[in-house]
Amino acid sequence: MLHYGSLTIDLDHYRVLVNQQPVVLSYREYALLVYLAMRAGKVVPPRRLLEEAMGRHDVGGLRMVEEHVRHLKATLERSGDTYIEAVEGEGYRFVPPRR
Repeated sequence: MLHYGSLTIDLDHYRVLVNQQPVVLSYREYALLVYLAMRAGKVVPPRRLLEEAMGRHDVGGLRMVEEHVRHLKATLERSGDTYIEAVEGEGYRFVPPRR
């Protein structure tokens, strides 16, 4: 189980909670969230997310990574916290809230 502020990621049951309420994510969004959260604070390039988190190797998949991260980010930000930030030209970083 991973806890970051109001966000809980239950690795055993493939669930995500924000403020103790379930959050509906697609399989790919969940995989991206777990991958980024387990590397909190580190910038992860989109190519690595595509290959390691999503198990794909096609170039067209990079656009898919952008779309899934954008949706995941928007979903999590409804809680009032920003958990994922884009680092221009580099990739994405999971940023645990400071409280």
